[in-house]
Amino acid sequence: MESTTIPFQFHPIQVFDETKHVVDVIAKEYLEKATGNTHHLVPVDVLGDGNCLYHSIVVFMN
Repeated sequence: MESTTIPFQFHPIQVFDETKHVVDVIAKEYLEKATGNTHHLVPVDVLGDGNCLYHSIVVFMN
């Protein structure tokens, strides 16, 4: 039987674009309180409808 699946190509963004992404200020405060090594992390605002992990991945890929 021949496989019909296609490999998933994932190329995440490397630069934060303020015109596309909205910073979640409250989440950023929590990150800063949780650890001091968060200077490279930027929380983005996504729809919290139960699919927030999916929405954050979509933002990450676009």
